[in-house]
Amino acid sequence: MRAYKKVRKQNNKTTGVSLAILAAGLLLKTLNIIILGIDVGYYLLWAGVFVFFVTSMSGLFAAGSLRKQK
Repeated sequence: MRAYKKVRKQNNKTTGVSLAILAAGLLLKTLNIIILGIDVGYYLLWAGVFVFFVTSMSGLFAAGSLRKQK
């Protein structure tokens, strides 16, 4: 149970970071801002999606291990 709570606490922080990355990417993509010839918003969007996916999978694994303990 302690491990599950620890994972969930860390995931909440990581989800906040992921949403910030997604928001920055969406803003840059919407405003069509190009830095040094690179569409940075596109890459930030993908980075945010990747972090969000990894965080979600981590939460599912933690919940699965919690069910096995009961």
